[in-house]
Amino acid sequence: MYRDPKGEERGTGAGRNGQTLDAQQQVYYSYIRMKKPDPVPERLLAVAAELFARESFDAVSVRQITSRAKANLGAITYHFGSKEALYHAVIDRIGSPLAERFVDAAAHKGTPLERIALIVTFVLTDPGLPAPEMMLRELATDRPLPPPLMHLMQRNIAVMMGLIREGQQDGSIRDGDPALLALSVMAQPFLLRMASRIPRDIAGVDYENPATQRKLVKHVVTTITRSLATNPEHRS
Repeated sequence: MYRDPKGEERGTGAGRNGQTLDAQQQVYYSYIRMKKPDPVPERLLAVAAELFARESFDAVSVRQITSRAKANLGAITYHFGSKEALYHAVIDRIGSPLAERFVDAAAHKGTPLERIALIVTFVLTDPGLPAPEMMLRELATDRPLPPPLMHLMQRNIAVMMGLIREGQQDGSIRDGDPALLALSVMAQPFLLRMASRIPRDIAGVDYENPATQRKLVKHVVTTITRSLATNPEHRS
């Protein structure tokens, strides 16, 4: 005997000892197999994220990914369709939490300028900022941006534009094209965070030093909010 998903007893006619499963049993056990999570896609995503963070898309091979993920060579095609589709899934996986942080910060209590400051701060300090090397490599190429990365950037800029429009409506943020202002706001923290060697190697600013990081964050937040504010108190 066995119990179906509704808890009702059914005759077995068992399959493991050479007996034939009835149709309802076959449906039940197929349902159980379908509900069991498959670890292979997760392993592929984890390994691919690690490799793509260090090497370019073209430099990472399917064999490298499947070998390290302990999967067969056809696993990427089976689960994702192609190496490019896996790459896009990696970008979406590591980028989505950042986009959610933007949305959460924008919905936080406070004035538009305070919420903009909150976003700038977490971009500069959040240890979970996704794979800056991978992002920089994509931005440096001539090929079109991968759709998930394009969507991520558009979504984040849209959030910033919304905050700027809100500030313009209540009079706290100066007039100007919200898209251009949003790009200006985001350029500085992303550049400093993704290319952290620039302040260190060129200006001698050690971003890894906690005290220096706090000083730099305060400077960047102050510079950005003063550049946006209509109130002279924010500009002084």
